[in-house]
Amino acid sequence: MLDLTQHQHNVIIVLPRQTGTYALHLSLSQPQWAQIGKLGEFNFPSGDYLYIGSALGPGGLQARLSHHLRGESRHHWHIDWLRAITDVVGFYYLTSRLQNECLWSQALMDCPGASVPAPRFGASDCRNSGKLCAAHLVRFESGMHTDRVKKHLSEISGSDVIYRRFTSVS
Repeated sequence: MLDLTQHQHNVIIVLPRQTGTYALHLSLSQPQWAQIGKLGEFNFPSGDYLYIGSALGPGGLQARLSHHLRGESRHHWHIDWLRAITDVVGFYYLTSRLQNECLWSQALMDCPGASVPAPRFGASDCRNSGKLCAAHLVRFESGMHTDRVKKHLSEISGSDVIYRRFTSVS
């Protein structure tokens, strides 16, 4: 089931209630230093960022994405600090009961132009049984091609990943 949620900038966002994995697409227009909780202070260059997470608890993707989209003043996760300096462009998601955030993070790190701006960002509780995740935040130095990312995530997930770009309403 889908819900329509009104975002603070007159944008309608369709958020699924099911559990799943998501990648929040962020944009930073100017380079900035930011303190990321106990992780430390990092220089975030301008560009496109993907923050990868799982929403397996009550409320599923709708609850987790709503939290990130509001840009909470009380910081709980690493992404809350980064949200204070970035704009949300859209998000990718896959409804599933599986936790795919490590799979997605590692696959995105292999894309051309991908880098890790803050080691261990979003991955301090990483439970990946294989290769340790460098981070669950990926930066693309020369812009990000949303269709290519969607295709890549769909191929590694074995299911169609959905991308939602925010559209203003009048």
